[in-house]
Amino acid sequence: MNKRIFLNNKKKCGVCGCDPEEEFELIKHHVSYFPNEIIIYVHYACHKLIHDGKKPHLIQYQEGDSRLFYKLNKEKNIRKNREWQEANK
Repeated sequence: MNKRIFLNNKKKCGVCGCDPEEEFELIKHHVSYFPNEIIIYVHYACHKLIHDGKKPHLIQYQEGDSRLFYKLNKEKNIRKNREWQEANK
């Protein structure tokens, strides 16, 4: 099982260092999915900078990693749900 690591919190953007905008929360950006899930909270505009290639150090994953990550999480959640249903019959 991979470990979840947060590089910052929701109080300051991990790219520009500014507070969240009024009425908007910072969003999660996955820096990496494997071997550990590394997450940074960012403004939407800063997230766009990352994916436009302006902050390449904040993308440390390979093509297909996100699909695999979410597929594995979905399977894990389905398995947990089945186990809970069995335990609560």
